[in-house]
Amino acid sequence: MKKLILIDDHKMLRKGISSYITENSDWNIFAEAESIEEIPAIIKKFGDEKEDQIVAVVDIQIKGNDENTFRGFEAVRLFSKAGIPSVIFSSHDTGALIERAMSSDVGARGFVSKLSDEKMLLDAINTVAAGKTFVQPDLVSAFMEVHSLFSVLTKRELQVVKLIQDGLPNEEIAAKLEIKLSTLENYISVIYDKIGCRDRNSLLEKLK
Repeated sequence: MKKLILIDDHKMLRKGISSYITENSDWNIFAEAESIEEIPAIIKKFGDEKEDQIVAVVDIQIKGNDENTFRGFEAVRLFSKAGIPSVIFSSHDTGALIERAMSSDVGARGFVSKLSDEKMLLDAINTVAAGKTFVQPDLVSAFMEVHSLFSVLTKRELQVVKLIQDGLPNEEIAAKLEIKLSTLENYISVIYDKIGCRDRNSLLEKLK
């Protein structure tokens, strides 16, 4: 049986997706949640359903018990570890966020904007269920542009960029990576040179 998990903190949107999917496909709604804290219970429930085909649809911006609203990436990681592929469905659809979502660090298998229609989402779900990846066609160029920028960076430089994208100050980034602040500043300087930026704001602007 084909079963779908819906993770979004807007109940009405979940209801709309659920109605469209069940009326226009052979997918059934397996579980719904609005916060990151509910996901472990869903994954535990999945343990008894492994003979079924299951895909998770996840918004980037979901509730958590802290101030970080971009918990969708963490949700995708949890699902990936459990063997459940995910499609990101979000109004946050910049090239940088698509690249982040589809990276090996996060592991989403598909990305669709909430500005698209439900059929696009259903196409993504079916594609991902078939073991392939799906990025909404009109978002591909923005995704590839950022992906091309990231290709010039080393693994460590990519880690730094992703933490900058998360809004962390230099002191917290250095602590998280367990390096000296001066070492981090050297990394950032090299990143600016490689991508052609003068400061943090111009870097973030280029990665939108």
